[in-house]
Amino acid sequence: MNIFTRAIILVFFFLSKFASSQAWSKITDFPSSERDDGCYFTIGHTTYCGTGLQVGYVLGRDFYSFDMTSETWDTISSLPSGMERQYAASFSYNNNGFVFGGIAGTTYLNDLWMYDAVTNKWQSKTSLPSVGRMGSSCFIINDTAYIIGGRTAANGSVSDVWAYHIPTDSWIQKNNLPFGARWRAAATAINNEGYLIFGRDASNLYRKELYAYTPQTGVWVQIASFPGKGRTYAAMKSLNHDLIVINGIDSLNNSYNDMWRFDFNSSNWSQLASIPAEQRRGGMCFNNETTIFYTTGISQSNTRLKETWKVFNPTSIADDELSKRLTIYPNPSNHSIQIELKNQEIQFSLIEIKDALGKLMIRKTIPPTPVFSIEMDVSELAAGVYMITLKNQQHNITKKIIKE
Repeated sequence: MNIFTRAIILVFFFLSKFASSQAWSKITDFPSSERDDGCYFTIGHTTYCGTGLQVGYVLGRDFYSFDMTSETWDTISSLPSGMERQYAASFSYNNNGFVFGGIAGTTYLNDLWMYDAVTNKWQSKTSLPSVGRMGSSCFIINDTAYIIGGRTAANGSVSDVWAYHIPTDSWIQKNNLPFGARWRAAATAINNEGYLIFGRDASNLYRKELYAYTPQTGVWVQIASFPGKGRTYAAMKSLNHDLIVINGIDSLNNSYNDMWRFDFNSSNWSQLASIPAEQRRGGMCFNNETTIFYTTGISQSNTRLKETWKVFNPTSIADDELSKRLTIYPNPSNHSIQIELKNQEIQFSLIEIKDALGKLMIRKTIPPTPVFSIEMDVSELAAGVYMITLKNQQHNITKKIIKE
């Protein structure tokens, strides 16, 4: 094999690896003052962001819409005058967004406001029938929002769980968290189950356990533990049936700019691409079916921010992890190869084999299969080095094979 051919192979290999990975990119800033501890809710492909503590320690009640398709910001109606706050919880249901609680100065709030995206108006709803709180976590399952933990005027952290039934505008208190109080934890829901991670407990310890909640039974179960330090002010999102956790701050006051994925099938954590900027926490993080966005927050140097970052399909960054599970043998081969994928969690739809110059030599459609093990005939290929790629809409896994 001559030097020219070897060079082409190396270029092709690194380009294929680069193309299969994703990274954060900076887009249009949040359209108002820098801030942290804001809240957001998503209706369709539009997310509404507002409140928070602005530069100069000014509380906000303003809101802005972000179209996740066009990636453009616009102004919407603010909360009514006097309703400024930070550390609010928020959620959405149908065409309505909701903002609950938070803190205004030294006043802990228990009120609930509903935003109608059709009329662009806010309406007061039934307040929580308990003391005000801030820094609560929230997830929504079907027509019920669960407000979890937080901090009250009398307690550093609380373990209360309240269910707000949206159609009837009514509250029901559920059993307290069996693992203790949590403040500024991160929460989300997937497939009618809620998930909670991180947060500060009643002893001021920063937790890292991951819990699952089943509303039908009211039971919380620990399913994993984060591999790093416990945190607060982090975000957790659900994307492609995975959990993604982003940023936060630990007990030593270290902020982070990292992103991690929890794989339900293997119960393993893997680190994804970090935001290529200063570590931060307390921003607003939201997503659609393919992209995660992170806006505002406060940096490690305690500078409030208005940057907006996005990462497209971050789970595809785990292609390296999937590649480690891919076995091709015999390699080298002179007749056929066997392709096997361990711990299969993804359905691939296509296999392609290209030569060192990138010319397509073989393409084979893959039918859905519960166990990924496929034999391919390579006897017609000339002796040399080839790249074999497994594909679907989100993933590309490429490996080198040698034909003798």
